[in-house]
Amino acid sequence: MLVVVDLLLIILFIILMRQLKAARAMPASSDVELLPQILEPLLKEAERISMQFETQLKEKQRLVRKLNEHLDSRIISLNLLLNRADVCLASHGKESMGKNTPQRHVYDLQQEIIALAEKGLGSQEIANRMGISEGEVMLVLELKRKFMELEKNG
Repeated sequence: MLVVVDLLLIILFIILMRQLKAARAMPASSDVELLPQILEPLLKEAERISMQFETQLKEKQRLVRKLNEHLDSRIISLNLLLNRADVCLASHGKESMGKNTPQRHVYDLQQEIIALAEKGLGSQEIANRMGISEGEVMLVLELKRKFMELEKNG
């Protein structure tokens, strides 16, 4: 992005130099009068271009922030699913996996973990209450904290 701005400044400088060189060919008394006429359109064009870059930059930042949120949400979901699978395999064995635990959507699990944490429950207590691993609870809470920090800084 800075390279593009630098290139634009160089181009504007070259245009300015050409216009000044052309103005020197005219009588000396009009040089001072022509300078504002030469510079004003260049400055207006530079301002217009910088506003376009600023608008594009803000839009790109918004898109990147949105993509990061979606990716983080997907990562949370995948990690929760992996943790649930590990817990099921460890506690029930492969043949009985899923028989005793009702299927819940990952998003619902995340929301329930966050709600219990907001009530002041610790990660071990939440894990015991929900029948999931403490690591899973800690992962959700840590990622929620990171989301909050991103929203503050973004």
